Amino acid sequence: MTNSPTPVPPATDPTEINRARWDEVVDIHIASEFYDVAEVKAGGSSLDPLIQSELGNISGQKLLHLQCHFGLDTLSLARLGAQVTGLDFSSNAIAAARKLASETGLDATFVECRVEQAPDLAGRDFDIVFTSWGVLMWQPDINLWARAIAASLAPGGRFYLAEGHPILWIFEDRHASYAENLKIVRSYFLDGPQNWDNPYDYAEPDVALTSYKTNEWQHGIGEVVTALADAGLRIDFLHEHDRLVWPGIPGMVRQDKDYFSAPEGAPRLPFSYSLSARKL
Repeated sequence: MTNSPTPVPPATDPTEINRARWDEVVDIHIASEFYDVAEVKAGGSSLDPLIQSELGNISGQKLLHLQCHFGLDTLSLARLGAQVTGLDFSSNAIAAARKLASETGLDATFVECRVEQAPDLAGRDFDIVFTSWGVLMWQPDINLWARAIAASLAPGGRFYLAEGHPILWIFEDRHASYAENLKIVRSYFLDGPQNWDNPYDYAEPDVALTSYKTNEWQHGIGEVVTALADAGLRIDFLHEHDRLVWPGIPGMVRQDKDYFSAPEGAPRLPFSYSLSARKL
């Protein structure tokens, strides 16, 4: 493990604090095995089977990808035939996404902005708005988020979300043993940002970061569904799953190349959920 990082001067806006973190990790993520950029460059896809099966045929559909990071999933969606626009608040991520699009020869538009700016800066006539995996914790205002989604959709358009289950927040996460980590140590219902100091990144834990602070928000499933309904969307389905694309509780075991799940014989918990909604 490398030496401890030199902290950057702290920002005061929680979003700017998070932006500094995401700006810093772009190059780390592109080089990591976790994201497997080579697979997409070689003609493959970064989308897991759950997303592909629930999204269905998207060929010819105009699709907006929120919080697209450096565009790996966006370009995988383009490879399925969608007309894609990726959106992210990190300038480094958007620059990397544009470079990756050029390298793969895939047609995609990338816009640097926050989610709430999407209708004005990306458009209001999308057939699909898509977002997945580790995204909601970065949204301070889930109602503003939902209204931006609704405003970005054309009438009859649909929204799709795949996300880690918020129940993961309540458990211990310090032990190697899955069973030891099932101890409840945090409330499911949390107000305001949770402030974290963590100089190490999930994709490359041995790389120390200088932007080590983050602010994250807990959004329960009821809160998410209600925000979307209040924004004028009709929920078509809400599915819970006993697998996740990362080990959300330490001690989870790899099920296959795409998912982690509970060890054999351990209680099955909802580790993720997916949701589809349509604009009325």
